Amino acid sequence: MRATIDRIEAGRLLPAEDLARLGLAPRRMLRIVLETIDGEDEISITEMNAQGGAFAHLALEPDLYSDSDLIRRNEDFIR
Repeated sequence: MRATIDRIEAGRLLPAEDLARLGLAPRRMLRIVLETIDGEDEISITEMNAQGGAFAHLALEPDLYSDSDLIRRNEDFIR
């Protein structure tokens, strides 16, 4: 899995001794790219969508088309 944290202060991520070793000021703005290498906690896109609930409202929506609509539309096309 890969994620990006954009514009975060270096001092919020690293202790002072690591900042000094890397030559970074505590208020220096960073973009951090996180990438897991072991794959243990990765989930599929489908699982992510289900857990996020972004499409949960679709369960409350009526179906826009049924099989009978498809048949009716094809019969009109054939005529």
